[in-house]
Amino acid sequence: MVYRIPGKEIELADLNGQTNFIIKPWQGGAFSLQSSNSSQKSRFQRQTSKEGYRVSFAKYMEAFQSGNIQKAILSSIIQEEKPKDFDPIDYFFRLCESYPNAFAYLLYHPSLGTWCGASPEILLEGSGDEYSTVALAGTQPTNPSQEYDWGEKEVEEHELVNEHIRAILEKGGATEIRETAPYTIQAANVVHLKTDFRFKYGKSVRSLLDQLHPTPAVAGLPTAASIELIQAAEKHDRGLYTGYLGILSESETRVFVNLRCMQIGERDLALYAGGGITAKSDMEAEWMETRLKAKTLLNLLKSTT
Repeated sequence: MVYRIPGKEIELADLNGQTNFIIKPWQGGAFSLQSSNSSQKSRFQRQTSKEGYRVSFAKYMEAFQSGNIQKAILSSIIQEEKPKDFDPIDYFFRLCESYPNAFAYLLYHPSLGTWCGASPEILLEGSGDEYSTVALAGTQPTNPSQEYDWGEKEVEEHELVNEHIRAILEKGGATEIRETAPYTIQAANVVHLKTDFRFKYGKSVRSLLDQLHPTPAVAGLPTAASIELIQAAEKHDRGLYTGYLGILSESETRVFVNLRCMQIGERDLALYAGGGITAKSDMEAEWMETRLKAKTLLNLLKSTT
């Protein structure tokens, strides 16, 4: 496995225990890179059709009307034929060059296959008793003016994530919690609303990771109900998508939510993308948002051919 943490050099995670690299699939327990087994086997997934997405979206709308779910993430898969001259290592280096502010990685695991991705979202980072996390929600395309007007749906979606993180930190025993006002950041060809949280934490970092994941940005709110809806409506296995991965050691924690990513098969590539659905969402707009997010990986793929 190779990876690049933003602001650092590319590193190789070896299998001799020198690097404390942790991997958590969407469902199932977290495990170290050195583990020969994981709690989940991941087979190669096939493309999500627009009609299939429409059916799943309708189930979400029914759930919003009949229950207390405020938001749930609906993901889809874009399948691309792998170029004959596709080189995973070369593609990884292109990811690092194109997205310097993202956590980029290329890994192979016998249970999960080969995955590659670049994620801008920190789940937890820090050392000692000083830590930080982020709320990242709301998406729109970049524009030349770099001036962005966030609509009611995006602002509401972002504040739901903020409220969730505040509650977890306060209940979990974090102290001296500070947060920024929401601001716009660019991630490849899209922008998001982001809020930074900084705090002190003197307990088990592993325990805090388990509380923070899954975030509303990858599951929804309330968490348990949104996961149940996702499992009922999505027809594919997310695998490593919307899990987390990164460094977890006594001296350093740098763990990222696994967002923009793809699974590399023998003949095809499965690109994963999703978006937050609320009662105010429009199906066509949400479908297009997943296509837009997938371009982070897709455009770079096409530039290699």
